[in-house]
Amino acid sequence: MQGNAPSVSVTVLNYNYARFLANCLDSILQQSFRDFEVIVINDRSTDNSLEVIAPYLSDPRVRLINHEQNKGFVASLIEGMQESRGTYLSVISADDWVVSPYAFARQVEALEQNPRVVMAFSAYGLYADEQTLSFVSRAAERSYVHDGKGVFADFLLKGYPQHSGTMIRKSAYEALGGYDQTLRWSLDAQMWLGLCLIGDIAYIDEMLYAYRRHPSSMSKDPTALRNAIYELFRIFDWTFSLMPEEERRQKQWLYRKARQRALISFAADAVFSGNMRLGWQFYRVGLQVSPWETILQKGSVAIALRALLGAKLYDKLFRRTQPAVAEQATVSV
Repeated sequence: MQGNAPSVSVTVLNYNYARFLANCLDSILQQSFRDFEVIVINDRSTDNSLEVIAPYLSDPRVRLINHEQNKGFVASLIEGMQESRGTYLSVISADDWVVSPYAFARQVEALEQNPRVVMAFSAYGLYADEQTLSFVSRAAERSYVHDGKGVFADFLLKGYPQHSGTMIRKSAYEALGGYDQTLRWSLDAQMWLGLCLIGDIAYIDEMLYAYRRHPSSMSKDPTALRNAIYELFRIFDWTFSLMPEEERRQKQWLYRKARQRALISFAADAVFSGNMRLGWQFYRVGLQVSPWETILQKGSVAIALRALLGAKLYDKLFRRTQPAVAEQATVSV
């Protein structure tokens, strides 16, 4: 792709998602904001992804990077960032899509109105398919631009934005040194928390993106979940080490809460989604990693009560709504 650099670079990561690709690419190309490039990375798919992609290459904004060998999610993600020429960077998984035709416009506006904003994210919908919306995840009751250090605690205690659709300033991405290529499961958590420490965060309280929710391969691999939790602990250690010593001491409570949440968030998400068997499987992993940190927290009580009482009685007694997806959203499988 030649010519002037676009304002926005969107990396579309694809591995065997031919059945979803057209919906994803159409939703991007139908944006009201037009100054963007699309970098489609096909990671050696074995389905008919290349056939689906081919017609879109007639649009000069779209280019294809076709891997001759499968490189995996992490390498593909970092490659997309390295290939991006835009001032603002975004990544969308090929199985997700953009709900609003004004999504890019809303995010670019937030980034350009305040040069201190390093990241713009939005509410998003959790979908089983293109027509079935199961839940809308909202980070706040209204849109905001906040100092990142305040949002830092929200991300740790309430959950991170989804990977697909979050838009970041390229200069901030580079200031952090990019994604940590040694991470496997939680690159997003590392990037979002790091960005919180160097600038402002903009949240748009509109459902701009759709996240397709399907069973994680980790549900069949407790070792992967255990490694993901340890990886989150490493990210917490890194981000808190960036704080001045006095601030770090004052926020030891937050550090402890973040660890506790990482230990049970996968289990809580499964239990409150109605999958008790998977929830207890995930809970056992938390016990294996750190038994007392897992048991001695309010979240464990909530999980046990939800399992024992059932959804209707629990919700009636505690007026509890479905919790937002937290660390599970950061896992790349």
